[in-house]
Amino acid sequence: LFRSAIAMLAVLGAGLAMVGPAPGTGRGSVRPRGPAQVVMKAVPRVPFKSRDSEYTQWVDVYNRMYRERIIFLSQDIDDDFANVMISVLLYLESEDAKSPVSMYFNVAGGKTKPGLALHDTMTNMPYDIQTVNMGIAAETSAFLIAGGTPGKRFALPNSRFLMQSPSMMPPLDNEGKPIQRVMQATEMQLEVAEILRDKRRLLEGYSQFTGKPMQTLEKDFKRDFFLNAQEAMDYGLVDKLTMPKRLSKLKAKDRKSVV
Repeated sequence: LFRSAIAMLAVLGAGLAMVGPAPGTGRGSVRPRGPAQVVMKAVPRVPFKSRDSEYTQWVDVYNRMYRERIIFLSQDIDDDFANVMISVLLYLESEDAKSPVSMYFNVAGGKTKPGLALHDTMTNMPYDIQTVNMGIAAETSAFLIAGGTPGKRFALPNSRFLMQSPSMMPPLDNEGKPIQRVMQATEMQLEVAEILRDKRRLLEGYSQFTGKPMQTLEKDFKRDFFLNAQEAMDYGLVDKLTMPKRLSKLKAKDRKSVV
């Protein structure tokens, strides 16, 4: 009986090791806001053998991709997640400062200041950074994709961009409910001025990425708006659309059959 209990605890521990944190919900998220829910998200593990080791170890698939200089961003960009991404970029620079890095985005929202911190780190890296929108890129993540290395910004055909301006959101409690804030008029004025400064910083960045004048961007960002992949390329957020490889293979087969 004692051995059976030990075996069950070992299995439980292995299962908990594969569980990652549930994605958060921040400003700009396209997910419905509501009470926080505990979500069990299992992270697949794959075998990995380093060059200097004789043994194979099991690591989560995201860690494995980091070693290949591929980064997946799949949750709202908050302070903690931005810090993790910044640390990965810095580590990759210390390991190899020349080889390019690919960043794949499927992010439903995020906070402005952590996003700007991540953007500043990206621009200070000596290597090229390829950015790809796989599904949805809302607010800060759209800015990060547009801020990739020129000529290496991509979007999948069915991806979407949600362009949003920063806004003042109330703090949330542990259950995801807004907390009432008591603010003086001067404090509110200072916070609004800070948000407007963040908005101008984003618009200046978009102007640099897309080549559009500030007047056009200020007019566009009066309201939130969506862009599909083709519209995002026309807008200047990405350089190319990544078309399915299978389609080109089928066309090649058709040409051979005709010959």
